[in-house]
Amino acid sequence: MLDIKGLADCHTHCMFSPDAQDEPIKHIFKAKELGLKALAITDHCECNTWFEAEYYGIDSSAAEKDDIIMYNCKKFHENGNSVLDKLEIPDDIEFIRGIELGQPLQAQDIAEQLISEPQLDIILGSLHNNKDMPDFYYLKYDEMSSAQIKKLLDDYFEQVLEMCRWGGFDILSHLTYPLRYICGKYKIRVDLSVYRDICAEIFKTVIVSGKGIEINTSGLFNDLNDTMPPKGLVMLYKDLGGEIITLGSDAHCSADVGQGISRGAELAKECGFGYIAYYRRHKPDFISIK
Repeated sequence: MLDIKGLADCHTHCMFSPDAQDEPIKHIFKAKELGLKALAITDHCECNTWFEAEYYGIDSSAAEKDDIIMYNCKKFHENGNSVLDKLEIPDDIEFIRGIELGQPLQAQDIAEQLISEPQLDIILGSLHNNKDMPDFYYLKYDEMSSAQIKKLLDDYFEQVLEMCRWGGFDILSHLTYPLRYICGKYKIRVDLSVYRDICAEIFKTVIVSGKGIEINTSGLFNDLNDTMPPKGLVMLYKDLGGEIITLGSDAHCSADVGQGISRGAELAKECGFGYIAYYRRHKPDFISIK
C-alpha cells in the first residue's frame, strides 16, 4: 500500500455543505497531521436546490428534514466564501479551494455563475439525481423492478454524458454514484458491462476536453465496498488515453479526511497511472506514485 504522505485529497466537505460538519481549519489540520501534500475543500453547490425550499414551492415546515436538507446551497456557499477568504493556511500544506457542482444542467444559469468565480482552483462535476427526481440516496430500490432500475441507470449515464459535453468543470466526480445505494445499501446486483460503451463515450469526452476523473474512495467504507468508479472503469479510462486522475475521500467531517486515499493511489497505480493530480487555478499539478 502506498504511503498517504505526499498525496492529495481533492474532495472534502466542511460545515459549508448542508450535509457536513466541522470548520474548514479542522480539515486542514487533519490533512497536515496525515502528511498530505494538498487538500481541497469542495463544498456542495447543488444547482437544482440552490435556493431555499419555498422558492421551489416546497413547504419546509411540513416537509421531513431529510427531504429539504440540501436546499439553500446559495446561503452555505456565501457563508463559506466569507470564511475561506480570511482563512490562514499553514505553510506546509497546499490548500485547494473548490466546489462540487451538482446537477449543473438542471439549472445552467446558476452553474455558469458559479464556474466564473475567480477564487476557485477546482470544480468537481457531479450528478446526484436524474432530472426531476430525488437524490439517488432517497430512492427505494427494493420497490423497483429490474426494468425500472435499468431505466434509472440508463438515464443517469446519458445525463452524465450530457454534463461532460457541457464541460464546465475540471474533474468528473464519483462516476457510478447510484451504485452506492443500489448495490451497496440494497444489495441489488448491476451488470456494469452493459454501460461500458456509454462510459467509454463519457471518458472520451472528458479526455478530449482536457478534463480528468476522480477515484472516489468513500465507497470503500460503506456497504458498496468499492471505489466510484470501480477498477474496471478506471482501467477503461486509462486504456482510452486518460491521463488526469484525482483522489477524493468525499469526507463530510474532519475525521474522514484522507480516508482511503492511499488505497485509491494504489488502485491508480495498478491501472497503469504513474501520477495523480491536484489543481491550482484549474490547472493540474502532478504527484508521482511510481
